[in-house]
Amino acid sequence: MKAQKALIDFSGVKDGDLADDAQKIVDKMTGNLNYTAPQPNLSLIQSAITAYSAAIIKSKDGTKEDTANKNATRLVLENALYTLGNYVNMTAESNLVKLESSGFSISKLPQAIGILDAPTLHVQYGKNPGELIIEIDVVPRATEYLVLFAPVPAPTDDKEYYSQLFSKTKGMLTGLQSGVRYVLKATATSAEANKMGVYNFSDPVEKLVP
Repeated sequence: MKAQKALIDFSGVKDGDLADDAQKIVDKMTGNLNYTAPQPNLSLIQSAITAYSAAIIKSKDGTKEDTANKNATRLVLENALYTLGNYVNMTAESNLVKLESSGFSISKLPQAIGILDAPTLHVQYGKNPGELIIEIDVVPRATEYLVLFAPVPAPTDDKEYYSQLFSKTKGMLTGLQSGVRYVLKATATSAEANKMGVYNFSDPVEKLVP
């Protein structure tokens, strides 16, 4: 299973939030027995916060040089937090209690998608004989959509159906026998469903192929 860790990339944090996030980390790690030898020293981080906060204020309605200085002091703070975050991850060794005590945001564990809900299947005639147009209502987090089809009467075993996999919710079946009534049903797939071979299928739809 993938381990949780402190998130140490601050490049996407807004200017107005970075100093607050950094200060929270310094406050939480000061005197924290889980981290007895922070690298870099927390006083260096605090100095970087102070310089960056002052640069933000000066850059508002300031000169291009003031903006450049703000960007430079931000980079210094980001790099310091990155190094500190690496120290936190190495020291905590994926211990969630220790990680949360650092003040850093923590990565989330990936959630299993599981067996998805049954979709709704719509079937229309194509432009040519032997064609049916398939439309499937979107199922969130589906990887693909599987359509089973067979001449009526419907098989009792899903393995006896013909099948076609669609990467999108709309597609076409071709090469069907004209004048034959088909039964069709669809399901949304996921990694877990494919592994277990368990699916929730739509209500069956019958259509006479032109």
